[in-house]
Formats: sequence, C-alpha cells, structure tokens
Amino acid sequence: MEWEEPTREKKGQGAATGGTVFFLILTVLVLLCYLTIFLNPQIAFNPFKPPVLKLPSPVPKVAATELPTFTPPLTYPPTWTPTATPTATGTFTPRPTATPTFTPKPVPPFSLYWDPVYTKQKMYPDASDWWTGVAGEVADRAGKPVTNATIRIWDDFGHVWETEPGNAPDYADHYGSAYGGRGTYAWWEQFLYDSCQNSLTIHVQVFRNGQPASGVVTVNTTGDCDKNLVLIHFRKNY
Repeated sequence: MEWEEPTREKKGQGAATGGTVFFLILTVLVLLCYLTIFLNPQIAFNPFKPPVLKLPSPVPKVAATELPTFTPPLTYPPTWTPTATPTATGTFTPRPTATPTFTPKPVPPFSLYWDPVYTKQKMYPDASDWWTGVAGEVADRAGKPVTNATIRIWDDFGHVWETEPGNAPDYADHYGSAYGGRGTYAWWEQFLYDSCQNSLTIHVQVFRNGQPASGVVTVNTTGDCDKNLVLIHFRKNY
C-alpha cells in the first residue's frame, strides 16, 4: 500500500477537528474551575474571593458556682393572751335629755311711746338760757290720760326727782297745745337745775305702787340751749 500525501482538504479537516477537541477540553476545564470556585470560594486561583467573616470568639463557659442557700431565721410572734371583756352588770338607764325651757320676759305695764324728741322749751319765755329739763305725756292704748303713776328721774350725780302725770293742770294743757302729743292732760315736767350749756345723762322710768312699771329710758341732754327740753312719752300696754 502506497502512502499518500494528505491533500490540502484533509489537512484542513484535521486541523478543525483538533481545534474543536481543544475548545471542548478548555470548556470542560473552565466549567470545572467555576464549579470548584462555587464549592470553595476561598480557593487560591479565585481572583474574586469574598471577604471572610470573622465570627466572635465564643464566650468561655464558666463553671457555675453554687451560691449558699439563705434560710431565714424562724421568728414567731409574741404569744397573744386574750383579755377578758368585762361584762356590764345591772341595768343602764339613760339620763333624760333636758329640754331648755324658754320663759318669755313679761311685757311691762308701760313702755316708751315715741323716741325722745329734743326741742326748745316754750312754756317759760322769760326763763334765761340756762333752763334745761325733761317732760312728757302718759296715755293708755286708746289715748286716754293715765295719772295714777309716778315718773322717777335721776342723774349720775345722785339727784333724784319724782313727779306725776297731770299734777300741774295749769301747764298740762299748754304742753299739749305747744307740742301736740296724745292731747291729754297727763303731762309731767321736771326742771333739772342745770345749765342748758352742759350735757347731762338722765334716766327716766315709770313706777306704780312703788315698783318699776317700765324700762329705764336713758337720754343725754345736748348742751345746746336751742334744744334744752327732752320730750319722753309713755304708753300703757294693758
């Protein structure tokens, strides 16, 4: 058999077949490399190694130390001895509650009829400016005169005077005409024997049968000679 020199076509086919085999082998090697890198990314020929994460060192285990068991001391409360409750003997009778008794003050037989009036005396036009006194009228509830009473007047210097309503008819009518009032003749008057320029404290009260029959009326003279008379009227209550 004679050896034939390969033709150009055959040479080209052999070269192509060899190239194909070479690329197949190279492809397999590349795939093996990728597979190896996938399985072990830290392999030496991997140019893109991922950073290695450093895990913290494990905390060493410490052997547990047994703590001593605390046992509180046994304490007991003090012994309680019950106290006997005394039993009441006998029957208790509550004290009755006192009811306050109000006794109204009796109304006196006479009382002040009007408030005291300060005016100038008109009975004695010839009297000098030193004259000062008190006067008034006593009547019952119907306006009739009451003459069976005594008018007591006193000051703080021990002077005491007494007079009776209507005891001076010569001027009782004139008092009613000059000062009005109830229009009775039961007027009384008392000159105080002091100057109208002085201020005096005067007390006036009605008496009957020697007993007080009204409250005490206290007035002060003004020290003004244009008001040198104080009119004090009383009324009988019953």
